[in-house]
Order: sequence, then C-alpha cells, then structure tokens
Amino acid sequence: MDLDLKLTRSKKNPILGPTDKWWENKLVFNPGVIQLGGKIHLLYRAHGEDGIARLGYARLKNIDAVEERLTDPVFSPEEWFEAGGVEDPRLVAIDDRIYMIYAAKDKDMARVAESHISVSDFIENRWRWSRHRLVLPIMVSIHNRNATYFPRKIEGKLALLHRPVTMAQNIWLSYCYDSIHWYDHKEILIPRSFRWDDAKVGVAGPPIELEEGWLLLYHGVKAETWTYRLGCVLLDKDHPEIVEARCDEPILEPVEDYELSSGSSSIVFSPLSGTPNVVFSCGAAVLDDKLALYYGAADRVIGVAVGNLPGKPV
Repeated sequence: MDLDLKLTRSKKNPILGPTDKWWENKLVFNPGVIQLGGKIHLLYRAHGEDGIARLGYARLKNIDAVEERLTDPVFSPEEWFEAGGVEDPRLVAIDDRIYMIYAAKDKDMARVAESHISVSDFIENRWRWSRHRLVLPIMVSIHNRNATYFPRKIEGKLALLHRPVTMAQNIWLSYCYDSIHWYDHKEILIPRSFRWDDAKVGVAGPPIELEEGWLLLYHGVKAETWTYRLGCVLLDKDHPEIVEARCDEPILEPVEDYELSSGSSSIVFSPLSGTPNVVFSCGAAVLDDKLALYYGAADRVIGVAVGNLPGKPV
C-alpha cells in the first residue's frame, strides 16, 4: 500500500493562536480532535501567565473556520500527578462517552492520564468530566506520554498506544478489559537510523480505521537537528502490533514561518517560548475521502493541512 500522503496547508493558517486571556496568552497548540454533530471540535493545549497547561475549546465550521471559541478553559489540573498541567489531549468516542487521554505533567515527569465525559455534555458545553485518573499506575515512576486509545475496542478489549521512556523512546501497544489492568505490552514502532525519525517516535492522534487497516499518524524527531516531522504507518486491522507499511518520507515537515524558530542558534527554549521547527499532531478529522490534520506549529499556534486518505475509510 502506498503511504505517500500529500498534505496541503490551509491558507488561513494559523487558524488558532494565543489571545489576551491570562490562561492562553502565551501558547496555543496541539489540539485533540473529535467529530460530533456534523462539526469538528478541538480541545487545545494552552499556556498563559503561570506557565501551567490547560485545555481550551473551539468548534469549527467546515475545516478551517472557527465558529465558536470559549473564553475559559474547559479542563484544568486537579490531581497531584498533574500539578504542572494537562497536555496534548487525544479524543475518541466509544459508545456514548468521549474518552480523553492526555499527558499529566508533574515537574519533569509526564504520565498517561484519562478523563471522560458524555457525548451530550460535550456537545452542550457542559464540562462535567469524570475524575482524572492515571491509566497505567504500575508505571507511575516511568515517564510516559503521547498516548491514545483506539477509536473502538478490538476483540472486546481497549487498546492503548503510548511511549514509555525506558531504554528508548518507541511506540508501545497495550490491552485491557476493564480500564484498570493492562497487559500484553508490545513495542510496535521504533526510530530508523540515519532517517528523519532516528531519535524518537510517538503517536499523533487516534488511529484511523480504513478498509485496509489502521492508519496511524506519528511524529518523528531527527537527532541532529531535533526537528519534529509527521509520518504514517498502516497497522494490521485485527493485530495492530503488526506494521504492514511505513512511509519513507515525512508527510508534513516545518517549512512555514509559523512552524519555524526565529533562526537564532542561541535561542533559549522554555515552556513559554515554544519549540523551534515543529509540526506535532494530536488528532485529525475524516471528511469523505479527505484527511484534515490539525497540528501544533512550533509549539505556539495551530494549523491544519488537508490531503487524500491513502485508503477507504470505514
């Protein structure tokens, strides 16, 4: 299967950026994406005066027109394990609930966490989230992030992609029957030496189900320049630990001004200055045979790029 996915950036990019609100006046990026009621909904990561990450909400008309944007955060840190913020949400709808997997930040440690909300509450902007909880408490001492559920159960089991930092920064797959006890942990995707993704890899948004298999978008980092690019793989539909195909070249890389640093090699990066030369995605929308990929650009603003899916969506 040809995974040469070509994407075209919206002429409206960046479609979202910081505002004058105290909680999002520095950085706005890395949105989770979900389609409900004929609309595209974004939950985006925002940093303001205190540097703590919170999540904001925007609803889009079509692909790149902001129809509504709320003035207050819709999800904020509550538990001990997320004192530094809630980051990089990934969203899936299973049955009548929306599950959000996110990175819970505590100083230099990130852990995979989850909260959920009813579809009706989400659509009506009633932000009655469940209690925030750690997904993999057995890994409480292991740095872990870039996680997502698959958008449906596989043989009655929840399937989770994540990236625990052990000997390397690779993508792992784990299964669970009860949302608590995870097992059958398998490493499924690793960096490729001397390529654009040779330092580390991590999932973008939830896998997209095609007739041919699961299309998984991922980010890869180049060790020499620490540039973040986006690529894709095709996973087997029934056994997603099997990689059927992998793109040779990135499908999106930072080239526009809003995706790049100032060009100064001496710039000092911090959570409030953004990161240079980055395209980083936490979600996409499927419209007929089109893919609308939403992404954080240079950890500062949000863009969208559109292309043809490499297969037929289910």
